[in-house]
Amino acid sequence: MKSSGWIGLSCLLFAGMVEARDFSVEVEDLFRRGKTDSALAASQGFVVAHPDSAEAHGYLGTLYTEIGRLDDALAAFERATILKPSQVDGYLNLALLQSKIGRAKDAVLTLTDGLSKTSGATVLLLERGLIRGNSGQVTEAIADFEEAIKRSPKELDAYQNLALLLTASGDFDGALSALDRALRVAPGEGKILVNKGGVFHSKGDIPAAFTAYRLAVDSSDDDPQVHRSFGFMAAEAGSLDVAQAAWAEVVRLNPDDLEVRNALGQLYLNGRDGKKALEQYEAIVAREPRAALARHTLGFIYRSKGELALAKREFRACIQIEPLWTEPYKSLAVLHVEEGYLDSSLAVYNAALGVDSTDASIHNNVGYVYALGHKWVSARSAYQNAVKFSRDPEMLKDIQKNLSIVVAIESGKIRVSHILVRTAAKANELLSQLAAGSDFAVLAREHSIDGSAPEGGDLGFFDRGDLHPDFEAAAFSLEVGSLSEIVETPIGFHIIQRTH
Repeated sequence: MKSSGWIGLSCLLFAGMVEARDFSVEVEDLFRRGKTDSALAASQGFVVAHPDSAEAHGYLGTLYTEIGRLDDALAAFERATILKPSQVDGYLNLALLQSKIGRAKDAVLTLTDGLSKTSGATVLLLERGLIRGNSGQVTEAIADFEEAIKRSPKELDAYQNLALLLTASGDFDGALSALDRALRVAPGEGKILVNKGGVFHSKGDIPAAFTAYRLAVDSSDDDPQVHRSFGFMAAEAGSLDVAQAAWAEVVRLNPDDLEVRNALGQLYLNGRDGKKALEQYEAIVAREPRAALARHTLGFIYRSKGELALAKREFRACIQIEPLWTEPYKSLAVLHVEEGYLDSSLAVYNAALGVDSTDASIHNNVGYVYALGHKWVSARSAYQNAVKFSRDPEMLKDIQKNLSIVVAIESGKIRVSHILVRTAAKANELLSQLAAGSDFAVLAREHSIDGSAPEGGDLGFFDRGDLHPDFEAAAFSLEVGSLSEIVETPIGFHIIQRTH
């Protein structure tokens, strides 16, 4: 009878274990597939079926944290620590959540309680040290990390956390000493050498930093994180060739590191290597089609190569992905202007204004497009809006200049530049040079005897009756951009170019 009863109890316990395991598998599977609500329901069922299971309450706390029910999560984690006081995870999860919501003191108390009830829990010491360090309790945090090292001398995170804390406190020598202790435990460990390079970098000892990073690369040449860290340090130190080589190695080892691909692409762009930059940004977009910033950069690369259809495709994709980001609208509108499609450009700019009607740069660009089409009233209105919304003094200065040009043109004024010389022979010589393609402003600065020479001969806007009649007659007869024949006035011989 007793034997049969024992066998029955064993079967019952085993069945309970199987059922608990099935709940665990179900919760983890649902969560992994992104079905958070279903995973939560399964966790709640787990707790109902096994109210005394610390694991069940742990799952429930994790799901409550995921959906933002933090008070419920705290209660679940607290229940897990009560049900199984010797289990490290319960204290750790509870303390992490308490720290996350700004209850650092409670987190420290939780970890301290866990340390008193569990054996050899180095992870709790490390977490308490991190929380204390972040709370400004540097001395206490150092003591926690040192105690963790004492308990687990091969725990490299303890040395690294200690070094990071000492670095943040400005004790670079102490940090380097901690990392050297770690290297005695794990000679040539790449991550330790990377951190050592970082400490030297923070200390301002760039040569020593490079030495440490190169040792890290030599010991962990197949670790993309080592090359990654080396690249960012080198870039910050201004050694762009080194950064480029390091990041190229990262891309080889880990093609999916999109942040490094972007950084590498920027280096190629800065170095005017459009082909290699194009490779990086095309790879980014292939791996992450919704990477709007990368697609925008890719559009500019296509534009620089003259592949305008591809550029427009990328800018339009950006607008679809990030419809509230106005930069792609501006980039697409500029392409339409360059192609001469002013109405299409205005349509895109107006869509951008639908996103942000207070963007002065968009109003300024709209004014420019209207001016290109000689729609002066609309141009003036757009520039006035740009003035109204501008917050940048430099931009405001440009906008006001554009507005003054439109107002002058509306009033019937024109704008010209001229070259004034003393003899007809000299004027004929310069006219021949202009016909051959010489730059008007350059010749004006070099040869004109008028006070406007430093400005390339620009006389600004004027109306009829402001200047000599013969000069005005020639000027007003010109189309914008055209040159006059030689015009003689009492002060000499002029070549006139109409600019507005």
